[in-house]
Amino acid sequence: MTGTQYFGSPGVGLDGGPSEGRPAQGDGTGEDASVGPGPTVVGGAGPEGAVSTGAGPEGAVSTGAGPEGAVSTGAGDRQTVVHPRLWQRRMAVLRDQGRRRLRWIVGGVAVLLAACVAVLALHTPLLALRHTTVLGATHTGTEAVLQAAGLVDDPPLIDVDPRATALRVERLPWVAHAVVVREWPDSVKITVTERVALGSVARPGGGVALVDATGRVLAWEDGAAPGLVLAGPVTPGRPGTVLPSAARPALAVASALTPTLAARVVEVAVDTHGMVTLDLGARLSARLGSTQDLQAKLVAVASVLAGAHVSSPAMIDVTIPDEPTVGPPPAVARTGSRGR
Repeated sequence: MTGTQYFGSPGVGLDGGPSEGRPAQGDGTGEDASVGPGPTVVGGAGPEGAVSTGAGPEGAVSTGAGPEGAVSTGAGDRQTVVHPRLWQRRMAVLRDQGRRRLRWIVGGVAVLLAACVAVLALHTPLLALRHTTVLGATHTGTEAVLQAAGLVDDPPLIDVDPRATALRVERLPWVAHAVVVREWPDSVKITVTERVALGSVARPGGGVALVDATGRVLAWEDGAAPGLVLAGPVTPGRPGTVLPSAARPALAVASALTPTLAARVVEVAVDTHGMVTLDLGARLSARLGSTQDLQAKLVAVASVLAGAHVSSPAMIDVTIPDEPTVGPPPAVARTGSRGR
């Protein structure tokens, strides 16, 4: 190459002779200047304006403008020439990605700030509970409902969970079902459906316990309560508890009485064997036995009472519902036999 000079350690010249190793510089014509073993291309513009720096072939690295202003990157024969327009497009894509990430970050921060502001606003006194309406709590009472619901201290309305509040109200002895509705900005309405008392069970210490058809103890009364009496080998617990299973036959019979028959029945008694007897008043009684074929047995009792004059004292036996019998009660029968 014309005007090319070599410097560094002695080597072999272009003409095959030894090189003197003197320092040299290019002649400014754009040709290569080389350092060390293997040519190194430094400075100058290549063909068609290409600019190269670094090592040449066999490990040469070049950067700069290639043909028509292209940018070359890479090493040796694996150089990649990137067109300026492609390079600009790549830069634009990277900038768009950065802007999108920035928008996501800004949006997330804005949502978080809005949520914090909303939580603070919902817990201000302006949105606290101010008005509570309780409907249907005839036996329970409004105050007891508010205490069970946890609404006595007027909490923030956002903290009132309708489902959890209704479950707490339903733990009250008389309450069968409760519905809680929040009414923004400051009201709650509680609608209560109360249980119906089926009868009363005597308490060992005196007084009675009112119970419903499921055996739930609704309340304690000091004196005898009007209505049906349930008698059996059970001791009622506190209000809100349920009678032992031994009371189930009496509960089943009392729940199945028709209005006409219920008006005649004074007491439903069950013994330790689960046998049920009805006290019909006026020294009349009906022996049902077990609760099997209960409806047929109750129909048989009603038929005997309606179709024949039964003088008291008497026992109507419908343990076999298709063959009801009427006879003296067991105590009278035993007395008569002793007299004989």
